[in-house]
Amino acid sequence: MRQRFITQLVYSALLLFVPLTSYAHHGVNGQFDESKTVQISGVITNIKLVNPHAYVYFDTTNAQGGTDSWRCELGTGSALRRAGWTSRTFAKGKKITVVGAPSRKNEFECHANKIIFSDGTTINRRSTFDDNGKVVNPERATTLADGTPNINGNWVSERPMRSGPPPGNRQASEFAGNRRPQKADERGRPPMNGPEQRGRMEITLTEAGTKALEGFQTDDMPRLHCMPTSIIDDWTFDQLVNQIHQTEDDITINYGFMTITRTIHLDLSSHPDNITPSVAGHSIGKWEDGVLVVDTVGFLPGYVRVTPHKNGTIPNSDQLHIVERFSVSDDGLTLHREYEIEDPVYLKGSVKGEDDVKFTESEYLPYNCDDLTYEQ
Repeated sequence: MRQRFITQLVYSALLLFVPLTSYAHHGVNGQFDESKTVQISGVITNIKLVNPHAYVYFDTTNAQGGTDSWRCELGTGSALRRAGWTSRTFAKGKKITVVGAPSRKNEFECHANKIIFSDGTTINRRSTFDDNGKVVNPERATTLADGTPNINGNWVSERPMRSGPPPGNRQASEFAGNRRPQKADERGRPPMNGPEQRGRMEITLTEAGTKALEGFQTDDMPRLHCMPTSIIDDWTFDQLVNQIHQTEDDITINYGFMTITRTIHLDLSSHPDNITPSVAGHSIGKWEDGVLVVDTVGFLPGYVRVTPHKNGTIPNSDQLHIVERFSVSDDGLTLHREYEIEDPVYLKGSVKGEDDVKFTESEYLPYNCDDLTYEQ
């Protein structure tokens, strides 16, 4: 009797173990290293829309002039076919670039997160195609269920056009796109369907601010030492993808550049007394007529903006105070920010500016800085 009981226990344990093993086998983390990213370009040789995972096959040319044959895992074949994926879209001979996570075991295998075709078309694992093989871009919900503007998702700036060097001792920097006269919308805001726009930043330093920049050199730039600069400068720097996660109580922003993480507290009406100073500071926010107004204090001394020269560089003390106003375009695809910077220690008056970022399907990736500038 005891022997039969033990046998039943062992058999039950085996039944539990089998599905767990199966799940681990198909899990992404088990087969692929998601902490790393590979980008491979090559020519398609095959596409297999099978279950449980579809695969795209392509050949690349290695450093020795030979051929490496890759295969990268996609989603479930049945789901992809329902989304309009066909062998015609991935015809043999087409050039593609695959961005994904490398296999832990096989050198020429990956988990594809994004595929870029030679004509610039970019898709991810959730993309849908129409009957003509064109990518369908679904309309983005502009508001959440409670009517709050939807700023969830990934955002990236477009490369701005610079209109010239900053002039004179006034330290005025101009970062401009094409500032064409535009018709305002119903809220009095200009439409945001053009390139990124930055207004003129008029900067006048106090005597203490000027002294803080004495001896400043290019090597002092924080980004050259894998350090973030500020929530203003790093938001659009290098056109990296930023990520926003929005809830009723708070909004979390992960910066693509130097991986600054901000929490905007919507459930607080004032800043606490015991703030631990940081580059991101402490932010409280509220929605006013569809505009997110964010008030931030509690900064570490550093720089609001850094350029390779003193001209245009803005130092900050621990008295830095920044107010940002975020608003979304009517189509939900552009996030506009206006900001005002005050620092009674280093700045005379305030500094104002603005910028745009665009909604993107591109993946957010931690920066993982490994600067080799000063490698011996």
